[in-house]
Amino acid sequence: MVGEGAFVAEGVRVFGSTIMPGAVIEPGAVITDSLIGARARVGERSVLTGTVIGDGATIGSDNELLEGTRIWCDAQIPAGAVRFSSDQ
Repeated sequence: MVGEGAFVAEGVRVFGSTIMPGAVIEPGAVITDSLIGARARVGERSVLTGTVIGDGATIGSDNELLEGTRIWCDAQIPAGAVRFSSDQ
């Protein structure tokens, strides 16, 4: 489900996830079984699996967040800060 006013860029893959209103998902992101909060931003090529991203949080480009990850509202995760594999 994609909320009103959310932006999902070309090339994004979303599976079984909810994207709340005003969220921005940048090109190449892959989001699976996750909840993306209102006004949150997911950077290019980031991979989220089983995560909850709080309202207004920013996940920079090239991060990989795995099952059970929870990001607080308005938190800022810099580009490439969290990575568990090198295959994507």
